[in-house]
Amino acid sequence: MPRTIFLSGPAGSGKTSILRLSHDEKLAIWGRTAAIDTDQLFLMVDPHWDLPYDDARTALVLRQCVSLAESFFGADYENVLIAGNSIHDAIDLNPVIPDLLRLGRVFHLSLDPTEEAVLRRTSADPDRSPAHLINDLHNLRAKRSPWSAPVDNSSLSPLQTLQQIARVVEAGEGELREPLPDQAAGERSTN
Repeated sequence: MPRTIFLSGPAGSGKTSILRLSHDEKLAIWGRTAAIDTDQLFLMVDPHWDLPYDDARTALVLRQCVSLAESFFGADYENVLIAGNSIHDAIDLNPVIPDLLRLGRVFHLSLDPTEEAVLRRTSADPDRSPAHLINDLHNLRAKRSPWSAPVDNSSLSPLQTLQQIARVVEAGEGELREPLPDQAAGERSTN
């Protein structure tokens, strides 16, 4: 049965590195696996990240993810990874979960590396503020819901992280079978 895997995590957690693994690497670990980077979809309408957070834009991006996932499954892909910073709350995910469940199984995982791992991974990028990265890590960790399966990838390469994600999903952890319980009022995701 096809699987959609939402992969959340703070900046510097390794989401993009996992998505950029080669087709052959993904195939060897987990079968035909497509990758959708929500940042790339957001950049289509906000190429400089100038706009403030907007529910309607997030909903548009997630609707596009559903359409892409349906296309990949129609082309015999077994797994679709959807990764991004803004896919960790029920308010944003609930509108698309029923449509994805009609396509197959749905999972939510959160990458949860240590502060040291995030800083190590981003040390060569002068545009990333260490203080901002650590703040993002703590904010997302505090917002992580019990329905999301955590994956500590602090000491794992992107390939090893994908292997761990496959094990977690195969074990049924983080599976979403229906829309999620609402979070506390006022909690909002940010790009």
